[in-house]
Amino acid sequence: MSAHDELIATLTRREVVARASTAGLAALVSCALPAAARVAEAASPADPSLTDATLQAFADTMIPGRKASITDLGNPIDPLAIAGVDSLPGAVETDALALYHHPEVGFDALAPAFLSDLSVRSLAHGGDFLHLGFAARVATCIDGLAFENPERLIWEAAAAVPFTAFCAAALIRDATAARASGYRVMGLPGTAPDGYTSYSYGRRLSSERTGSGSLP
Repeated sequence: MSAHDELIATLTRREVVARASTAGLAALVSCALPAAARVAEAASPADPSLTDATLQAFADTMIPGRKASITDLGNPIDPLAIAGVDSLPGAVETDALALYHHPEVGFDALAPAFLSDLSVRSLAHGGDFLHLGFAARVATCIDGLAFENPERLIWEAAAAVPFTAFCAAALIRDATAARASGYRVMGLPGTAPDGYTSYSYGRRLSSERTGSGSLP
């Protein structure tokens, strides 16, 4: 098992991936607020010029993707954010950063505490998170999500954002594979108000009926 596989397995065991919906994400963020409050006074302010880029780099560590300059919604991507270890679109391209800042998610309240802990832990792996190689980024995230970290709930909330952006296309209304990179990667067609006229189960549907008209 690779280090990144270990990271994803950790998130899966904690049901972070299963919460990949806007409602589930907001609830997880809300649960992490007390932990963020505990470290608010001790947190070192993050460099404003690196905050969004670092969040994008973290999202790329959760769901790696190809190098790209703009997201599905046309938002800019910091050139250092995506490590480029995959040939397909990843979480950054699906507008994870915009979801971090969405008011209904509420992650902005957690961001100072999360970025402070992320910055401290990344130094042990070679430097600030944005300038680390992918392997060092993964190692930093494994440290942050360890049960020994009393602030791990903040990290789980941070990790849930890119999964929601990628798996649920949370910011794209009536998302389809043509508009949502995550859907294309997963092979999901997306919404279809009138159904998919070309879809077939490949077999005739049963025309049988029961005596009462109900299922047996």
